[in-house]
Amino acid sequence: MTGAIGRFFDSLSTIPKPIRSFLQRALLVLIVWKILYLGFWAYPRTLDAPLTNLVGEHSAWMLNQLTGSSEYSARPFIYDIAFEGEIQVSPVSRIDKNGEKILHIADGCNGLELFVLYVGFLLAMPASARRKLLFIVAGMAIIHAVNVLRCAGLCILIQRWREHFDLAHHYIFKVMIYSVIFLLWVKFSQKISFTKEPDHAV
Repeated sequence: MTGAIGRFFDSLSTIPKPIRSFLQRALLVLIVWKILYLGFWAYPRTLDAPLTNLVGEHSAWMLNQLTGSSEYSARPFIYDIAFEGEIQVSPVSRIDKNGEKILHIADGCNGLELFVLYVGFLLAMPASARRKLLFIVAGMAIIHAVNVLRCAGLCILIQRWREHFDLAHHYIFKVMIYSVIFLLWVKFSQKISFTKEPDHAV
């Protein structure tokens, strides 16, 4: 066992130093995030509640813009579901059309984990603070907008083409949003060199 551990750490030493530094920073960001989120923010929904409600409100607004109406609205809602003989309570943002339920947006769909994934990569990269801040603010706004479009699209699908809802929800829209994050990472990385000090140009 000791030999295997030793070989593992020996193999780590063969990784180029810039890559090791990136991985160390990424791991540190992940650890700090998990401590803060699970220790202080998860159960009171400190971050999830306002973000979930914001996604719901923006999705309803987007639907009204797309349809030229004022039929859609969003509100916080407590969703009860029976699971293995027990009632589980799930707070969601409920999107209604003329008072009728269309879609529930749960905390897992509010984009928070996408923000963490995106920002964590940026913080781990060797770039200037100014460049990181610019891409963090702009990138989070873009990711939020794409997520809102995703939720609005799901509302349209569930009303008109319900048979395609699961495919779009679980696969198509996820590929789209992760593709956007990947393209943002690529754009951010274009002026970065792992062989010299961070470029201070934006």
